[in-house]
Amino acid sequence: MERASLFGSDLSLVGRVTGEDLLTDNVGDLALAHGNDNIAQALRLRLQVRLGELAPLGWPAYGSRLHELIGQPNNARTHVRLMAFARTAVEQDPRVAEVTSVETHVLPGERDTARVQMEVRLIDAPTPVNLVFDLNLGTA
Repeated sequence: MERASLFGSDLSLVGRVTGEDLLTDNVGDLALAHGNDNIAQALRLRLQVRLGELAPLGWPAYGSRLHELIGQPNNARTHVRLMAFARTAVEQDPRVAEVTSVETHVLPGERDTARVQMEVRLIDAPTPVNLVFDLNLGTA
């Protein structure tokens, strides 16, 4: 099966400080994310959405528990929970075969931001996807 059809297409988003925004292509149309770009975007969005937030729309298991860590200290205990919450959320996507590695880091000069880096093996894909997600642990 072709990767673009296996991993789908969706509107391409770019992260902003205040949320996500749609991208446009070089002729002013809405840009699309295909294949690996789409699955990486979809996994980042799953991490951003609070678990259960989309239940009224019929997706009660979509999202993550990462929001529970906001306000927690940026230390080893929080990072263990961050890795567990991120792994659980990403593994809920049916296109994910397994998360092969997860690690966290404190970003230099960003004492409230924790970076989670994951290597994700997708179904029917020979090469894993590297997923990077930053979580601001400061107050919401």
